[in-house]
Amino acid sequence: IKEEKRTYLTRQFKEQDKKRIQLQKFVDRFHAQPNKAASVRAKRRVLENMEEIDIPQDPRVSIRDFHFPAARSSGYRVMALDKICKSYGDIQVYKDFDFEVTQGEKAVLAGENGAGKSTLLKILAGAVDIDGGRRVAGHNVDIGYFSQTRMDVLHPENTVLKEAYSVVDGFMSEEAIRTILGAFLFTGDDADKKVKVLSGGEKSRLILAKLLINPPNFLLLDEPTTHLDVDAVDALVKALTDYAGTLVFISHDIYFVRSVANTVFEVKDGGVRKFSGGFDYYLEKRGQGELPSDEHKRKAEIPREKSDEAREKAKIIQEKLKSEEKKRKAHNASLREHINKLQKEKEQLQLESYAKVRALSSPHIYREEGIAQEYGRRLKEIERIISETDNEIKNLEGRIIL
Repeated sequence: IKEEKRTYLTRQFKEQDKKRIQLQKFVDRFHAQPNKAASVRAKRRVLENMEEIDIPQDPRVSIRDFHFPAARSSGYRVMALDKICKSYGDIQVYKDFDFEVTQGEKAVLAGENGAGKSTLLKILAGAVDIDGGRRVAGHNVDIGYFSQTRMDVLHPENTVLKEAYSVVDGFMSEEAIRTILGAFLFTGDDADKKVKVLSGGEKSRLILAKLLINPPNFLLLDEPTTHLDVDAVDALVKALTDYAGTLVFISHDIYFVRSVANTVFEVKDGGVRKFSGGFDYYLEKRGQGELPSDEHKRKAEIPREKSDEAREKAKIIQEKLKSEEKKRKAHNASLREHINKLQKEKEQLQLESYAKVRALSSPHIYREEGIAQEYGRRLKEIERIISETDNEIKNLEGRIIL
């Protein structure tokens, strides 16, 4: 079934790719002609609304083990944020916010959706403007940024090879670059593909290849495992475990987080608390209602005086944290149950789809016009339902609280 699914999706991808190229040629040819303006706009809308088809990786072929080449050492303080202010319209994400990342930390940003994790990562990367305060990079810090939207750090009109060349510092032979690209499955003519026609998985692999060509000592990764197959995720985990630099990342992949993180920054209410330990340590401390000893927090610390008032406040905070952790677990369990149900329904639909596609290839069924039309309508309906299911699963996964 898996091989049939891959063959079916590969055929769909090729048909979509052919259509994409035809539309792009039309836009490139007529974009400057006023009498074709409406048609060009329509073609552009079709291109923008095309859903990305991700082809499951051939189990025989995946990213091989790789490692990040040694980069120059940075100073102890890798990045500091001083009194940072950042708003989006009327929504204030950070105000007078202080934060620091030190050498050797491999930190995950944890917290609810909308807490400001991606904004913080972008501020660290210098990818967004700040409204106030200072962003201070440490001595000899070289940043590598892996954006969740991918195209933020890729140039659509470049070929894969040209995109790889764009990060070369000094001289590197084409043979050396092609060798690195080959390790990420860009072989032969694949290196001549334009970035804009790459699938989600190919874009992720290209960004990783760029990070190997010009290795940074401070990595900032936003959902790096999205679109990667299981073997590729394992290879990335191994590479990051051996990575000698500093890392801050966001991920909803619990396996990836547990395997890589040695520090957790909990982002909440415009502040950050630091837990110096792995993700399981963080969950344990949250469950016990304990606050970390070294925290980055704008708000007042728990009073240290052993007065009745101080102890009462501490007790209230602990009870609140325990209550929040209990709610978080129940919330996530409910979401995962719903996701599992949707995934099972999707698998049944895929099985039905493959069966009907195979049936339509039979001369007997093909000659039965009524049955063929009925199967065709059902296949279109299944495609629509699967698309809606995928969107719902993505929405539910985004609501999981780490």
